[in-house]
Amino acid sequence: MKIRKNILLFKLYYLFSAVWPLAALAIVFFQKITGSYAFALGVFSIVNIAQSVAEVPTGVISDKIGRRKTMILSSALTALAYIIFALAGTFAYKYLLILGAVIWAVADAFASGTDDALMYETMEELNKADEYDIVYARSKTFDQIGMGMGALIAAVVTYFYSLATLAWVSVAFSVVPIVVCLHFVEPKIHNGEDCTSMKHFIIAIKAFLQNKKLRMLSTIQMLSRGISFAGHRFEGAYFNMLIPTWAVNIARIIKQTCGAISFYIAPYFRKFGFYRILVASTIGMTIIKTTAVVLNNFATPFIQSCVNIFWGTTSTAESALLQKELSPKQRATMGSIVSLLGGILSAVIYVLVGVVADTTSVWFAVVALIASNLFISAGYYWMLKKYKQ
Repeated sequence: MKIRKNILLFKLYYLFSAVWPLAALAIVFFQKITGSYAFALGVFSIVNIAQSVAEVPTGVISDKIGRRKTMILSSALTALAYIIFALAGTFAYKYLLILGAVIWAVADAFASGTDDALMYETMEELNKADEYDIVYARSKTFDQIGMGMGALIAAVVTYFYSLATLAWVSVAFSVVPIVVCLHFVEPKIHNGEDCTSMKHFIIAIKAFLQNKKLRMLSTIQMLSRGISFAGHRFEGAYFNMLIPTWAVNIARIIKQTCGAISFYIAPYFRKFGFYRILVASTIGMTIIKTTAVVLNNFATPFIQSCVNIFWGTTSTAESALLQKELSPKQRATMGSIVSLLGGILSAVIYVLVGVVADTTSVWFAVVALIASNLFISAGYYWMLKKYKQ
């Protein structure tokens, strides 16, 4: 079947969409343009807020115009955002960063939910929906590899040239995902709907509210992602208290390597059941993180980075369970509703972590995040007992 080529294209898409050479140095690049770390961090805040707002309408658009067109649009907008960032560096005009941030957020919102929906529907058309998690894990392995490639390219470019040059190199690589998306085959299973966008959204909301299992699963996943993302962003500040700044990058390389390994081995554990995988993985993460913070010395960042050995198994199991519960005709819209609520929850967690760090200490804030993982493990254990999967 012609649609079979999508499986290879997913790997290429995740590989090249993850290659953003400016990623690790974006905050430095933005600060050089604005002269302010507050403004630079504000760019990322705008991305988070704008993406949350755009999640649902872009999900509706995806369900109505199709996955392939939505993925092309997402990649094209991402490239446009990177061009605007590069122009901001060339002309030292900081307000271009705000425009770029909004476009980047909308691009991410278009891809959010649509990429998973396209993958699941591809497997459905191949009559292999039960192997979705295998394709997901294998594809996401390339995502981790792509981030590593981006870091390597950045090291070479910044050694010989400047951050402004690196921004334009990032633009060059952003063209590749557009080419990849042009070759995706639209699943026949997805035919769109003739109803209005508002009616489509209302149908998706009703389907979400009526599915108790989906509500419970998505609530736990939103909390899990919010805690994980807050920890990921915040760990740099903690690590930098224990080791030199350059060594923090070594810890991040270890983390991404563990992530790639985790996605690669994830399919081998599917026989144990996704809920069992989630319970074991979340407990494993908590043990590694706890061990690291108890030591609280130079070894802590490198030990804690090994936590990503469970990231691939966790992410794969969560996605597989979620896709099984989403309604076929509103798959992207319902996925976007989950992402919207998750984005809001993440923003709240970011604020809480910041308040805890300011009023107590960075170490205590990290400990609080780790302790919160116990609720995630308990939630998945409850669902394991309830649904026996």
